Amino acid sequence: MKKYNKRILFIGIPDMAFVCLEACYQAGINIVGVMGPKPDHHMFQHFKQFAMNKGYNFIDYSDLKSKELIQTIKDLKVDMAVVCSFNYKIPKELLESTQDGFINLHPSLLPAYRGANPYSRVIMNNEKETGVTLHYMSEEFDKGNIILQFKCPVESDETMGTLFNKTNDICIQLLLSALDEYEKRVLPSIPQKEGIFPLAKNIDDNETLIDYNKSAIEIERLVRALNPFILASTFFRKTLVKVMKAEIIKKHFSSEIPNGTIVDIKDNKVIIKTARDCVALTIIQFGSEFIGDSKDFIRFVQPRKGERFY
Repeated sequence: MKKYNKRILFIGIPDMAFVCLEACYQAGINIVGVMGPKPDHHMFQHFKQFAMNKGYNFIDYSDLKSKELIQTIKDLKVDMAVVCSFNYKIPKELLESTQDGFINLHPSLLPAYRGANPYSRVIMNNEKETGVTLHYMSEEFDKGNIILQFKCPVESDETMGTLFNKTNDICIQLLLSALDEYEKRVLPSIPQKEGIFPLAKNIDDNETLIDYNKSAIEIERLVRALNPFILASTFFRKTLVKVMKAEIIKKHFSSEIPNGTIVDIKDNKVIIKTARDCVALTIIQFGSEFIGDSKDFIRFVQPRKGERFY
């Protein structure tokens, strides 16, 4: 195994942090400290134990601006900090506590899709390509100079989950490549392009609700964009329905029929009218009763033509 001398501070919040820290461990990167989420985060203890089981120096903190934390990092004589998914803003004092700054892995092709959830947004916006950017961190989220980028396609059946896995694999490759290069020389630093680019804000609760006044294509895309970590939802007979998979049905019905109406039940599919074409919700969770396919839904719930989803 190659010997790495640069002293690296690893910072992250699961799940990306798990795979990247594991990759650094397997590669023998010289990690002198690990910081995870704050103690009130639901994954704090799990990630802390994961890091400590590998023999890493885990650094607890509650305030990223605290003098004690800043001094701890300075005492470690960190050359560079690596950030893998971290939704707390890193203050200037901390950014300046290492010799060569902080670098961050972001799962989009910056400057496009700055923000917390590029996975869902690129699918919702029907992008054909995305990727990963490794960049220096500044005081503004996702605006630091670019070190490396790698592109990948967004497939026609891509889900949030498959894109998450795909970009995590790329993150590992970029990170290990950059840290290997960093042992020999200063990393590249390319300013991001100026202009207006699509953003990747978090999905709010209203956005998860299926709007049947949109087209079947948009609804199917939304379902994929939220599967499996968030999940699109709808209501039927006043019961919440979570949707894992949907299918576009190329059928047209009178505009007098309200969108969301069941217009046919055929081939074990419940066909629902939308603003354009129809949609069948093929893998669902119906309340707390079951998770299954549309065949199960028809058998257990016995929906009727003319009933509505809303």
